[in-house]
Amino acid sequence: MIGRQLKSKPAGFWIALGAPFVLLALVFSGCATSADSSQPYLILYAFEEEGELIRDNMSSITAEQLLGREVARGRLSGKDIVLAELGIGMNNAAMTAQKMLDVYRPKAVIVSGIAGSIDTSVHIGDIVVCDSWIVHDYGYVGRDGFIPYGIEVVLPGSDSLSTVEGFDVDSALIHVVEAIDVASLSLSGVADRAPQIRVRGVGVSGNAFIDSEEKRLWLSDRFAALITDMESAAVAQVCAVNDVPFIAFRAASDLAGGSGSETARAELNEFLRVAADNSSSVVMKYVEILSE
Repeated sequence: MIGRQLKSKPAGFWIALGAPFVLLALVFSGCATSADSSQPYLILYAFEEEGELIRDNMSSITAEQLLGREVARGRLSGKDIVLAELGIGMNNAAMTAQKMLDVYRPKAVIVSGIAGSIDTSVHIGDIVVCDSWIVHDYGYVGRDGFIPYGIEVVLPGSDSLSTVEGFDVDSALIHVVEAIDVASLSLSGVADRAPQIRVRGVGVSGNAFIDSEEKRLWLSDRFAALITDMESAAVAQVCAVNDVPFIAFRAASDLAGGSGSETARAELNEFLRVAADNSSSVVMKYVEILSE
């Protein structure tokens, strides 16, 4: 687990921080379970377009709702699957993920969806599977600007708070990704470039859509981030404190801050379907080769 000591905080920090503690409170309510063959894999996505292709390829579907979110229980590549909508943003992701863990007791959690590229070596359409996720907007704003802080959590096996900078992806789950042959998949490229799968590296999440070159460069310099989204680190935190294996697949839909004359928002609107379907295609192949 990536971790570091918290620096001393100025008076009033905890009061001023306010809302982010909702995220921490939510994740403490869950409890760990041991996996068995009857437990499903839980696949989570933020909004409808990110989950459509996976749902279309599932069989024996039972439709449900939980916290007002769409849930599909069924089979994919011979495995029991719960496919569920998280909602957009860190608070929605934490709230929904914890509830899904409590209700469905999955053997592992898989997140699928789109992301903004931070590192310019990650091209639109590429799929990134990071091995660590960090909350980039949790910290203190003062005279010296924004100072990121680690997050205090009680991790499994401990009875006291630990301060961690990020949350690790399950090493066994990420190892399986390396067996995927990207050439065997029908992925959509951009500008005649074949999409690639990038394994390992840092992803960052926060409650803001990043459409700023200055912010993108800061995220790169501060965290060495490859991609950014608005949910994965929250789900990673929930899974960490519940001792449930976690992995996230994110396909780049835009360069955070935009490229050329295009903004990130314009690129997202153009390449949303390409990125969402590329991520889903890799996730479906991943589920196929996962052992029970």
